[in-house]
Amino acid sequence: MFINKKRNEEREKVAAPVAEEIQPEAPQEPAMPEVVQSDPEPAYGAYANGNGNGNGSAKPAVNNLKPSIISEGFEFVGEIRSNGYLTIDGSVRGTLALHSIQIGVTGTLDGNVSCDTMNVKGNFSGSLDCRDLTIGSRAVVDGNISFKSITIQRGGVVKGELKKKP
Repeated sequence: MFINKKRNEEREKVAAPVAEEIQPEAPQEPAMPEVVQSDPEPAYGAYANGNGNGNGSAKPAVNNLKPSIISEGFEFVGEIRSNGYLTIDGSVRGTLALHSIQIGVTGTLDGNVSCDTMNVKGNFSGSLDCRDLTIGSRAVVDGNISFKSITIQRGGVVKGELKKKP
């Protein structure tokens, strides 16, 4: 018992000067992050991830709109207008004016379409006016197609009239 008491006293003597030397620093104010102002984004051509390669992975940053989905088993007939992103896994017939459209493998789109980017993995028929068009390996595209750039994967089927914009 005496040995343990003596050891504890020695430890306290050694620790006491060290505790006096260490003084807490005054709290510092957190650094404010630098705010960067940017120009408003254009209605078309701005991507959140910046790649803009038309492969469907690019989501528009325009007005921070969430993507819309027409799921498998749903059928939509009518007109859709948005500066956002639409994924079609069901069936759509009508007139569409959007920033970006992706037709999934189970998706079907029939109508008049105007968009910045379009990625077709399913079926499209009608007229299309777009900047970047990607046609997947299991896609079938039929109609009057106007584009600035096009990518057709091996196995993709294209019927109808293709026009390259200047």
